[in-house]
Amino acid sequence: MTSKQEMHKSTDASHAPMNLGPLEHNVGYHMRKSVLAAHSSFLRETGVKLMTGQYSVMEIIANNPGRTQSAIAWAAGLDRSSLVPILNQFEKHGFITRDPVANDKRAYAVSLTPRGDEELEILRRKVEDMEEVFIKGMGVRNHKQLISLLQKFMGVL
Repeated sequence: MTSKQEMHKSTDASHAPMNLGPLEHNVGYHMRKSVLAAHSSFLRETGVKLMTGQYSVMEIIANNPGRTQSAIAWAAGLDRSSLVPILNQFEKHGFITRDPVANDKRAYAVSLTPRGDEELEILRRKVEDMEEVFIKGMGVRNHKQLISLLQKFMGVL
């Protein structure tokens, strides 16, 4: 078995090694698999069924209180139609307030409530624990380099 085949050998004995062909060197393929694996890990570690990007949205709101939904969506890499259900859920659970913006009747300024701050602190500890696992497995230098490369990648798009 070649090293390429070993890399893609499943731990499930019912799956034979796969030839990925052009996917072997396709950034999008590896990014998608990495994102899905990270999301699964997040769900396992936190025990919380979060909608995609929910933790990120909470962090963005906490660090930028009073910003509009449009600004939050942009910072989170979501479109407004994806952000609204997340904010609706946050509001339902008492995690945020949405206040009308004085000079724009269609815009709302979003802030975390004390309950939202508490929820975020719980999630933050779990995410920090996960990052420690990543750092332990990759090393500090590789962890920083991966983040830097992902930021550069986003700049290319």
